[in-house]
Amino acid sequence: MDSFSTKVRTFDAFPKIDPHKTQRSSSGGFSTLVTALFILLVTWVEIGGFLGGYVDHQFIVDDKLTSDLFINLDMLVGMPCEYLHTNVMDVTHDRLLAGELLNFQGMNFFVPDIVQMNSENNDHNTPDLDEVMRETVRAEFNVAGTRMNEDASACHIYGSIPVNKVAGDFHITGKGFGYADRHRVPFEKLNFSHVIMEFSFGEFYPMIKNPLDFTGKIASQKLQSYKYFMTAVPTLYEKLGIEVDTYQYSLTEQHRAITTDETGLPSDIPGLYFKYDFDTIKLLIAEKRIPFLQFVARLATIVSGLFIVATYLYKLYSKTITLIFGKKFAYKDTEKLDGGLLGS
Repeated sequence: MDSFSTKVRTFDAFPKIDPHKTQRSSSGGFSTLVTALFILLVTWVEIGGFLGGYVDHQFIVDDKLTSDLFINLDMLVGMPCEYLHTNVMDVTHDRLLAGELLNFQGMNFFVPDIVQMNSENNDHNTPDLDEVMRETVRAEFNVAGTRMNEDASACHIYGSIPVNKVAGDFHITGKGFGYADRHRVPFEKLNFSHVIMEFSFGEFYPMIKNPLDFTGKIASQKLQSYKYFMTAVPTLYEKLGIEVDTYQYSLTEQHRAITTDETGLPSDIPGLYFKYDFDTIKLLIAEKRIPFLQFVARLATIVSGLFIVATYLYKLYSKTITLIFGKKFAYKDTEKLDGGLLGS
């Protein structure tokens, strides 16, 4: 029994060289120091990556039953509020008189410095997780359906309107164009120059930037049509147990001047059109961290691999120096071993 326990204690699957049989050298010491520093650096990076986690992007089927949601709007149109007609129409032929829920405030038309005017809104980036979490300040409009100074030269339109979660169209037109009205806006009064400060879907997060935010157009003609085509994708952000359930959308746009026929009637309806649809796929962006045991196994594998690579590199270096300069030069800084038949 004692013999078996002794064998177990002395068993080593990876036999090592006895210290008194090894030879030390300055080049070997330097390579060991470099290897140790490099391993410490890699370990530090791996620990930082483990503590910081990683951002995981996944596409899943949107199984959340939501029949309606909100369109959040804040924009300025270069026409008096009394001349404007706002409406929502979707594929179910459900019509919403958005003018009863939105707020209309007459004011002078102006363009803030941060707004990009007359530019193509084709370059859109998905906000990263940290940016969204930093800017998710949920808000609501305090009022709805108010009207002030409707005869001013421009109209500030803002508020949230509920819409069905189906393809639809929110549009702003002049009175008498597209819908029967007792009054028709004269052609010379039409001006669909506009500045968009906010256009989003879902809960209102005013700090999250969307493709239409801080953009605008200056109408070159009275009869002008601006059409924005959007596909909204449900997006769920998760970090540290906090969830932000919102929508992001892709955007294409089309704008053109409308011609008139021989009788003076326009060939199309001038105005602003926001045509939207919803994707059935949901984007999940979450910060995750690998399990601790998996992290330990990963770190051990990396460190072991570095030791092996460093060993082979040092052997390759030694052979190269020996071939080029000879053994005498290669082993000049190697200590001498004492003992043996040929020792001192």
